Amino acid sequence: MSGVVVKKDQNRGIQLMLLGCIILPMMDAAAKYMGETIAAAVIVFARFGFQSLLLFPFVRKTLSWPSGAELALHIKRSLSICFATVCFFTAIQVMPIADALAIFFVMPLLVTLLAPWMLGESFGWRRLVAVLVGMVGAMIIIQPGHEIFGIRAFLPLLTALGFTFYLMYTRKLARQEAGGNVAPLTMQFWSGFFGTLIMAATLFIMQPFDFPVFNLAWPELWQWQQLFLVGMLAAGGHLLVAHAFKHADASVLAPFQYAELVVAALLGWWLFNDIPAMTTWIGGGILVASGLYIFHREQVVVD
Repeated sequence: MSGVVVKKDQNRGIQLMLLGCIILPMMDAAAKYMGETIAAAVIVFARFGFQSLLLFPFVRKTLSWPSGAELALHIKRSLSICFATVCFFTAIQVMPIADALAIFFVMPLLVTLLAPWMLGESFGWRRLVAVLVGMVGAMIIIQPGHEIFGIRAFLPLLTALGFTFYLMYTRKLARQEAGGNVAPLTMQFWSGFFGTLIMAATLFIMQPFDFPVFNLAWPELWQWQQLFLVGMLAAGGHLLVAHAFKHADASVLAPFQYAELVVAALLGWWLFNDIPAMTTWIGGGILVASGLYIFHREQVVVD
């Protein structure tokens, strides 16, 4: 009987993960469309603002103001995700979503490299080789020395770096919290709340400088509707992924996370007529394989 329950839970987790991997590229596509008329930083500001507003009804009864080390981690976590999101929303204005996302998948490799420094975790030679192979995959996509992406390819790389720190601080925060059912929702709310404050301050500080990414203009009605859509998709997608990990083991869900790359390619082709080059698929495949192997080795070491 228990086996049936576990299987049902695993299936539910896979379904939630796949739904999340469909919704999150939709958020990226909406942001790419919006980026033609409004600055990337303004989109990020609205993304976090609407996310926190949408999540507040679900957490208000259990919400308490963080303090001390917990508050510091929430702020560092929000700074990291703000930096990553600004970089990614800027990247997809100048390159296809699938290409930017494929480069972004160096993130598991960066997590492996930074884990000993940030979390005190170690890794062996097998994972180090997998990281090096994955970096080769990234270079195949970026093609240094060619003018396909050039310096623009650094934007999704910076996205991956920012998201790596975001995950590190998330792990530290999860270790500190009690871990009740509301914990993932609470962390998502605070990332949206502090992210909104950080982006508001950034936009204010950057106004004297002439950077298109930070140009502040009051959105029109249709733009407000699109910005709300971005925030709603962000909140929904991340909630689905968070709940997926409640219902299924991480080892089961890991392969399905890369479905996001396929969905991004389909949306890019359908909405923007962006067709990823063969080098993107080859390099992306190497990155995915490296990431999955690293995850497998982590499970073996833990077990």
